[in-house]
Amino acid sequence: MLSINIRKIKIALILLFLVPVMKVGYLQLVKGKYFSKIAEEQQEKVLTIRGKRGDILDRWGRVLAMDRNVYSIYANPRIVRDKETVARELECILGISYEEMMEKLCRNCYFVWLKRGITAKAVVESIKKFRGLGVKVERRRIYPQGELACHLLGAVDIDNNGIAGLELFYDEKLRGKSGYILTLGDGRNFYLAGFSTDAVPPRNGDTLILTIDQVIQHYAEQIAEKLYNKYQARRVSIIVMDPYNGEILALANRPGYDPNCITSEDIKYMKNFAISEMFEPGSVFKVIAAAALLDQGLVRLGDKIYCEHGIYKIGRRTLHDYHKYGWLDFRSVVVHSSNIGIAKFCSRIPDEVFYRYLKLFGIGEKTGIDLPGETSGILRSPENWTDYSKISLAIGQEVAVNTVHLAKMMSIIANGGFDVKPHVVREMKDAQGMRIWRFNYQPRRLLKYKTVVKLKQILQRVVEEGTGKWARSRVYTAGGKTGTAQKADPVNGGYAPGKYTATFAGFIPADNPRMVIVVTVDEPHGSHFGGTVCAPAFKELGERSLVYMNLTQERRVKNETERNFVWN
Repeated sequence: MLSINIRKIKIALILLFLVPVMKVGYLQLVKGKYFSKIAEEQQEKVLTIRGKRGDILDRWGRVLAMDRNVYSIYANPRIVRDKETVARELECILGISYEEMMEKLCRNCYFVWLKRGITAKAVVESIKKFRGLGVKVERRRIYPQGELACHLLGAVDIDNNGIAGLELFYDEKLRGKSGYILTLGDGRNFYLAGFSTDAVPPRNGDTLILTIDQVIQHYAEQIAEKLYNKYQARRVSIIVMDPYNGEILALANRPGYDPNCITSEDIKYMKNFAISEMFEPGSVFKVIAAAALLDQGLVRLGDKIYCEHGIYKIGRRTLHDYHKYGWLDFRSVVVHSSNIGIAKFCSRIPDEVFYRYLKLFGIGEKTGIDLPGETSGILRSPENWTDYSKISLAIGQEVAVNTVHLAKMMSIIANGGFDVKPHVVREMKDAQGMRIWRFNYQPRRLLKYKTVVKLKQILQRVVEEGTGKWARSRVYTAGGKTGTAQKADPVNGGYAPGKYTATFAGFIPADNPRMVIVVTVDEPHGSHFGGTVCAPAFKELGERSLVYMNLTQERRVKNETERNFVWN
């Protein structure tokens, strides 16, 4: 009986031994490949490597936007132990509240960002002791000049993708192409150095060389800030452009923002007003009416017209002049900005012909500037005009433009009558520094040469003795035109009382223009005339820019200190 029991016990022990052995054998022989694959997948990590985002430089090679390495901390909540203790310690290390950290660590997921964009290596080292936490090296966009050219440059999101300005428009070129590394990760979710099994290198993004001159941009922003504060304006826009090739030397808006640290309040200021904000231009638009009349041979400079002493009824409409003029010749009508005079002269030009000249100047369509958010403006075709539309258009009403439209308009006059395409990127280079693209545009003649000569003479007199006399300088000669336009009332219709857009558009020097400058101030308080609000700003910016350009012509901006100067 005892021997039988001993035999049973032996059999039981043998079975107890064989069961795990058989289980192990089963797992190894039958399920071995399955579990081997799982283990491999748990250890192998596909690490995406993003290429370095291309730099953005001004025309002289000064850095306006660049990348630098930062560290981002992440966690696998499923393997983080003692979450309360970890959250307490990370509260001090990462500067994130205990409650927020616990919310992230308690999520039912395998991955969550804890904090991104850390620059301190000491912080990175201190988190390595925590199981389930990891570090990823990322790139962060920085703008060394701070707020300078913010509306041109734009901004990127947390993942370094362009969301505004040039960063958005040229995002595909700037960001390059991502690569990857197939590597191994340890139990704490850290990547193991030296265990790469496969790799595809990233391609770094292209570098943009802009038409912008950082120094002139700085001048423009200083003056825009001064106008914004002095007149408590809703917004200010300034464009400086080379009239011959369309290169934007400066584009400034106020209010602005710092793309290095965008807040929720800044989002409404990220809009590039100079290309997106539409407004009725007012009397600055008389330049196009004058160009059409002269180019068609419908008027001579000495032709006189009676300006009705400031009040003129046309059907149910009454036109007014600020001054009570009697007889004025065509030249003086433009110089003194007579609404009545230009309206009477425009009766000589057919609607279709006038419309064709408006289109020649690019009104009612986008200029094609390489920035996102450009508006085309508003210009109705002649079949939709009323009996008063041609008169309205001649004095800058029933039409909407943006500031870059006016820069193009004045450039056509300044350059001798040729079309021009505004642009802000001069050329592109790849990561090896080889040029891969350069702006090229073949202009066509729009106006007769003799038309432009006469018109430039008139616009020079506007500055010397007319409404633009506040733009007159002892340093240079200038031509230009003022604009003062009432703003439309979108709620009640008609025009909003007391709300104006003030403008001055001109070129310097008058005999051989080096630049076109347009200054627009939206809803200035106090004075609201283009001649008193914007013309002095045109003068200051023109003087400072020409002096600087003469200096750079001698020095070619070779001084390394100046090339890397950061404006305070």
